[in-house]
Amino acid sequence: MNFQEDMNLWIFVIKDSDNEFQNRIKNKQWPIYHRTRNRKKISIDDQVLFYKAGDNGQKFLGNAKIKTNLKKNTMWDYSLELDEISIWKKSVLIKPLISDLDFITNKNNWGVYFQGGVISISSKDFNTITTQN
Repeated sequence: MNFQEDMNLWIFVIKDSDNEFQNRIKNKQWPIYHRTRNRKKISIDDQVLFYKAGDNGQKFLGNAKIKTNLKKNTMWDYSLELDEISIWKKSVLIKPLISDLDFITNKNNWGVYFQGGVISISSKDFNTITTQN
């Protein structure tokens, strides 16, 4: 993928059920909460990877592009609309990639890097993940 200089690259983390993830994708909306880290930095056209956390996850599920800025939402604090959503036929497990990802500096305690809901990553890390798909 080619990235514009002013484009941000994110990992959106979900720990909810598979049904919740599917609902978000079907509705092309992602909730963003008042205390979500990096929420004020998210912009239109940013690229996103979806990461499923927890015992039933630890894998990347797909990618998308941000279509709108944050909007007030009655169900959540805010939401974003997504575009160009791609759910991968084969998810990408995190464990084989940990040593190659720069945003994970403490490789023994890698799970903490997925806390906060929205994680900023470099184009190198984005490409490392997406080329496994």
